[in-house]
Amino acid sequence: MSDSSKINIYINSKNRRSDEPTSNFNVIIPDGLLKVKNNEEFELNVISFNCVNCFYHCNNNSNKFQLIFRNNVNNIFMVQDNVLTNGNPNVYDVLSNINSLTSVYMNTTYNRITNKYSFTRTYAQTTSYYNMYIKPINSNNFLGLINNVEYLINFTATECINPINIMSIKSLCIGISGDISFKYNNMESNTNGVYKASDLILVKSVDVDKNELILYNNIDGGDSFRYDLGNRDKIKYFVLSVYDQNGNTIIDMPDYLMHIQFIIRKMDETKTILNKVLEYNKESYLILGHTFDIINKIYSFINKIVMNYLKKISND
Repeated sequence: MSDSSKINIYINSKNRRSDEPTSNFNVIIPDGLLKVKNNEEFELNVISFNCVNCFYHCNNNSNKFQLIFRNNVNNIFMVQDNVLTNGNPNVYDVLSNINSLTSVYMNTTYNRITNKYSFTRTYAQTTSYYNMYIKPINSNNFLGLINNVEYLINFTATECINPINIMSIKSLCIGISGDISFKYNNMESNTNGVYKASDLILVKSVDVDKNELILYNNIDGGDSFRYDLGNRDKIKYFVLSVYDQNGNTIIDMPDYLMHIQFIIRKMDETKTILNKVLEYNKESYLILGHTFDIINKIYSFINKIVMNYLKKISND
């Protein structure tokens, strides 16, 4: 007879509550379906996942930048906030978008061979509009520049430092929370190389073209996305959330299908048994040691009596 049982949960995000977004919704478990006894434990295994690659790569997490003018004493004189149009543009769409937003102050061109933009100032220089800067807020991929850094734009072309990347979402990351606890912490990188506890149960690269199917199948029965859980009673519900590789919620996440398997297995009592054997052996050694000590004292006592008797006989 098998020491484990498997319960499959097939999740269609389309069937979530109407007030919940696809990127964050509850999965309610029927009472008593996921329950373990005192000598059992849970294991979670992600079997499959799929969705269409139709979410926007240019979105509220990646579409903002500023034009900044500083006066001749380097104080900020004017800031123009700009927002790229949300969608899935190509490099020429982004180029047109930038020029339409900034045509009064500069001109942007594209080098197809290097895949880079060049920015040229066209607005006249005055004491108030002395130096002109472009500053990505979160649009580093689309501008080829580093976020929150001001770059001086001259009257001669200023080329961006990185190639343009119109694919801002490189991975889909599925997190789980709610009535779920991990036996061992998952870890993910944070800022400055520091790692933190993670709720991620699946990370899938966006490796298909737009409008194609992003697919994960555990066809070989591997354990890459298999986790020991710390729940000791039952699981009533859990929450699934979808992020990009930078931890940003994918607000326009399309509906997806996900197959999660919960395995209920007997706890491995090997360690407990070994500890009990060790304790038994310790007690046995203590008893044996005490027994030998008593025998040694009895022997010494008898030996003393015999020696005294022999001594008395020899004297007589």
